[in-house]
Order: sequence, then structure tokens, then C-alpha cells
Amino acid sequence: MRSRLIYLLLIMLSGSILPCNGQTDTTAALYSNQSFIRYYDTLINVKLKVHTDYETFEQTSGSNYHVDLRPNILLSTKIGVSYRFISFGFGFSPAFLPGNNETDLKGKTKSWSFGIGTTGRIIQEANIGYVKGFYLKNTGELVPGWVEGQDPYLQVPDLTVIMLNGATGFKFNRNYSISAQHSQTQAQLRSAGSFIPILSYDYYAIDNKPKTGSDVNSQLSGNLRLIANFGYAYTFVFARQFYLAAFVQPGIGLQHTKLITRMIDGDVKNRYNDPLFRMQEKIGLGYQGDRFFGGLEGFFSQSWINENNNAAQLKTNRVYYQFFVGYRFNTPKFVRKSTDAVKGVIPRPIRNIIE
Repeated sequence: MRSRLIYLLLIMLSGSILPCNGQTDTTAALYSNQSFIRYYDTLINVKLKVHTDYETFEQTSGSNYHVDLRPNILLSTKIGVSYRFISFGFGFSPAFLPGNNETDLKGKTKSWSFGIGTTGRIIQEANIGYVKGFYLKNTGELVPGWVEGQDPYLQVPDLTVIMLNGATGFKFNRNYSISAQHSQTQAQLRSAGSFIPILSYDYYAIDNKPKTGSDVNSQLSGNLRLIANFGYAYTFVFARQFYLAAFVQPGIGLQHTKLITRMIDGDVKNRYNDPLFRMQEKIGLGYQGDRFFGGLEGFFSQSWINENNNAAQLKTNRVYYQFFVGYRFNTPKFVRKSTDAVKGVIPRPIRNIIE
């Protein structure tokens, strides 16, 4: 899949060197033969996503140790609201959705997330997520005679993961719209692409302290990641209101880990610094109407951390597919006036960089 996606991007790249014409903001959603982007500055978006977004934790050491931990989540939902350059989103995983209710085999999982982001030439994102309750996907490797689908998986019900994610990036080509793909507050009228370097910073707090009873031999791990990413994105527009978008983002960085092991005689603390490598890919197909919009997307992320202190490798996978639909409503006048007032205070040189 990855090689096909890269091949597709190379073909797109051959025709993506476009002149950066100056853009002017508009308050009406009108087509222009001279413009690459349509602005929906008078409309506010409400979007519903149904996706399979979850993160797994896999660790191997030599040929005798392998752990593959996953939450009992198959489908999640996320509600998003976007206006001009800013977006908010809240996600959760209802137990009634198909695949989320196999508690007898995989245990219970609780999760939620919240995110905020801005898009323009400068991209800024911040997200927080919470997951509690995991099961061991490779139970069959550890339990002789275990039968998949009949016997319950080994479970870690008290394992809790709190995730803080952030990213700051810059879009080089003004003719390429990130908002058209991310928040749908704009529409890409003509095919375009852009290099987008991004600095991402993530923090994971992983704790397996039991809810009740002794916490001896449990661990608390704090993991800080700083990653420099070198991404390229391209949107191919066809039939005027349909698009095919692709994004590839390799990254290299460092992870700092603080590990606390709770023992009878007291806590044992260790710190590690390990190199980290990450590859992310995204591909999507969508419809961008004046009021209704929707699409399908696939996102793939793989991270490898070489833990030099114990000769192990920690592999983190994040794979999801999502379907989304949304509608653009007229923005209340007081909201438009307030944002216009704030925008008018910002000096033009700074606005040119941000927008």
C-alpha cells in the first residue's frame, strides 16, 4: 500500500509545480477561473465522522518476547465544528457500535478525545486523548490451546494511556488548501500540491496501576516525542466538485522516557533517550459541494523506537479508515463581526503568513 501511494504522489508531483498567484479573501462562495481555492467565510461547518481510529502498542525483544496490546475499539465517532481557519472536535467510542461490545472476549475499553486546530499557511494542532482497558492481541502465542473467538483474550483492564499531541507546520504553496481536506472550510478548485514540513510533539503517559489492591510491580511510563516531519500533499480535482487527495510524511526524532517501577522497597526510576523513526500516509476521496460535503479517508502511521538500553524495539501503529459527512450553515452575524474585528487588528504581513 505504501509503495503504491508513493508512486501515485510521484506522478502527481510531475504536474504540481504551479505559480503562486496572490489570493484575495471573499465573503461569497463563488467560483473563479483564476482561483485555486474557494473560501466559505460566511458559512460554519458541522461534521460527523465514523472511523476506526485506535492506537496499538507492540514490543519485541529478540525472538522470545512479543507483546501486542490493543483497546477493545472497532468504531468511534467524532463531531467537529469548523469556521474559517479554526476547528474543534470531540470523539468517543460508544459501546453500542458494532465491534465495540465484545467485552466478554476482549474486556471493556473507555476512551474519549478532544482536539483544536488552525489551518492556513501555518498549521497548528493540539489534541488530548484518554484510553483505559486493553487486551493482548497475541494471546494465542502465550496460552497453549487457546481458541480465537471462543476463549477470552488476556486482558489488562487497568492499563491507562493519556495522550497529548501537538503539531506546527508550514504550507509553501498558497494555491494548495489544507482546509479543504482538514476542515472543509474551503474547497480546492484546481489540482495543486505543496511541501509541508511539520514539527510534531507528543506525550504519552502509560500506567498499569491496579484500581484496587497493591500497586507493587506496576509501572508508570512518561514518553515525550519530538519529531521533524518532511511531508508532501497533493489534491487532484476532477468533475469540478470531487477530489482525490494523498499525503506522505516521513519523520525522524527523539523519544525521552521516564520509567517508574513500583517495588516493595520503593520506586525505581530510570530515564532513557532513544531515536525514533516514523512514516505516515493518508489518502482520501471526497465530494465538496456548496452546502453538503463528505468523503472516505485512510490514514496509516508506523513508529519504530530502538530501545538501546534493553535491546528491544517498540513499535507503535495507528491505522484508521473514516467516513464523514457534513453541512455548511450560515454563520450568525455576531460571530462574523467578531471574527472580522479580530482579523482587522492583525497586521497585514502577519495575516499573509497565517492565511
